[in-house]
Amino acid sequence: MHVFCNLEDTGDDLPPLCDMTFKIVERTYDERASTWRLSFLADATPYEPVGFAVDITVIGWKEQIDGDEDDAFHSFWGPVTLRSRGHDSDRLLALLADYYGIPPSPSRRNGWLPKPLRSRDTLLMSGWTFSQSIECLAVGIESNPALIADQVVHMKLFFDDGMENGHYAEVFFDIDLPRGLCALNEKDEEYRTEVIHWLSIPGHVKANPHG
Repeated sequence: MHVFCNLEDTGDDLPPLCDMTFKIVERTYDERASTWRLSFLADATPYEPVGFAVDITVIGWKEQIDGDEDDAFHSFWGPVTLRSRGHDSDRLLALLADYYGIPPSPSRRNGWLPKPLRSRDTLLMSGWTFSQSIECLAVGIESNPALIADQVVHMKLFFDDGMENGHYAEVFFDIDLPRGLCALNEKDEEYRTEVIHWLSIPGHVKANPHG
């Protein structure tokens, strides 16, 4: 499965929105933490594979109901943590930056890779490094992430530093655990620079001022 196999054409003569599709290659339920730990991977030919990991709790999701009876809209709020898969995630970040037209800073073009990798791994050569982990706020859209083991979950992720005119971004995140698939879809082109900002902050990142 290629990471860009489901690109969304907006029909306005602009490049498609950056929708990415992955296979679930690892799944573990941590009973102590009541958390699913999932890893995603996709082909990115002509490049090496790209991927990332995520932790999703099945407890503590807060339901919000807007509207009445048949018109009621249900959403479920809680934290989601994205995690790096090492080089797979560094490539993913570099691929995103390239798709968005965001060049690496001069300090990233440092040739730090071992020679065997330099000759064949163009994405890693750009020098982007995915954050070790990023905790963000998530909302389940008419789907409860607590039921992820049995149902498709449609979420939106929020990256926010809580500051006025600060760094803020949104992406859509869908997980079909029964079928072993995941989608990370672009919400709006205006968030592109901020998505790269958040995914490239070193170390363990808190992008959820409400948690």
